[in-house]
Amino acid sequence: MRIGLFTDTFPPEINGVANSTNILRNTLVDHGHTVFVVCTGLNKTPKWEDNGHVLRIPGIVLPFLYGYVMSSPFQKKLLRTIADLNLDIIHVQTEFGVGLFAHTCAKKLNIPLVNTYHTTWEDYTHYVNPLHSKLFEKGARKGVAYFSRKVTDAVEEIITPSAKTKSMLENYGITKPINIIPTGLNLKKFSADLRTPEARLAMRKEFGYEENDRILLYVGRLAEEKGLDMVIGGVAKAVRAGVDIRLLIVGGGPDLERLRGIVEKENLQDCIQLTGPIPSDRVPAIYAFCDAFISASLSETQGMTFIEALASGLPLFARHDDVLDDLLEEGVTGWFFESEDELKTLLTVFAVRSREELEEMQEDCLEKVIPYTSDIFGDRVISVYERVLKGYKKAE
Repeated sequence: MRIGLFTDTFPPEINGVANSTNILRNTLVDHGHTVFVVCTGLNKTPKWEDNGHVLRIPGIVLPFLYGYVMSSPFQKKLLRTIADLNLDIIHVQTEFGVGLFAHTCAKKLNIPLVNTYHTTWEDYTHYVNPLHSKLFEKGARKGVAYFSRKVTDAVEEIITPSAKTKSMLENYGITKPINIIPTGLNLKKFSADLRTPEARLAMRKEFGYEENDRILLYVGRLAEEKGLDMVIGGVAKAVRAGVDIRLLIVGGGPDLERLRGIVEKENLQDCIQLTGPIPSDRVPAIYAFCDAFISASLSETQGMTFIEALASGLPLFARHDDVLDDLLEEGVTGWFFESEDELKTLLTVFAVRSREELEEMQEDCLEKVIPYTSDIFGDRVISVYERVLKGYKKAE
């Protein structure tokens, strides 16, 4: 098949949608398909990259959305370019800019359209509601539901990464077929070689840690919806109660400087480190030298970083969310917390767990991610494509 992936975000940008789209692209290519990615860029004119397989459409940076690059959906001059690709199917990954352009291409060129709905936009309305008006919030959420119905109206089938997202779309009144297909991982990236004592110790020294430090890790965007205030608060309470624990926060975002300010104000620099953005190819080695992964986010549609952590042998600390039902087995692959005090209690116990107990949990974590391989992911997405193409031809 000749497949077009249309997305507003793609590497080198670092976020879940960019990562998922790139994994899908690579997996489809490995399965023998020809894949073209249409995405945003900061170039002044449309630009082909990757030997003519990645087309970057000029966009502008939206600072209030953490540097999100937005392209205009009106790209009439590029319709002929897309037509010349002779696509069998278009798979849109985002709902704005390039995503809307994908809808135009599908309609004008008579190409079937599949949509992966990655983002729970209702969890991001605070970006346009700085005064936290409850009335505005209610209206914004209704607007998200209406917009979601409109952008999925023209697609043949929808893919969601979790049952949580499928349920949300059904509650919006969306009736198109919805397939739950979690994004798969290239598990080879999280090789056991990264977890050898020598490799772990070398990385720990690079980040200023000792061999026996007990380290919690957060990887991801630093923003209000990620709940990092609760994480920092719980760790702070544990440290002040005498618990020997460290917290490493990796990533950038609109809350980076505010969170650094909290750490400095509370005099927590010795136990909490914020690195800022780090290249994605270094992240597997960072997972490997830590002891557990922590996040208080309730805005995930799948939680790729949770899966990456498990693939690295790290048990999870998390607030309960439906996307974790198949990942976090209480006391086996991690623990749920709902408050700073509850987190403090769990960390008190975790900090004194023996290395042997942690290694036993590591094995359980590695086993938990076996179903989340990129090959299984690719096979399931291709099955959707084949079904859509078969049905679309009948409808012509």
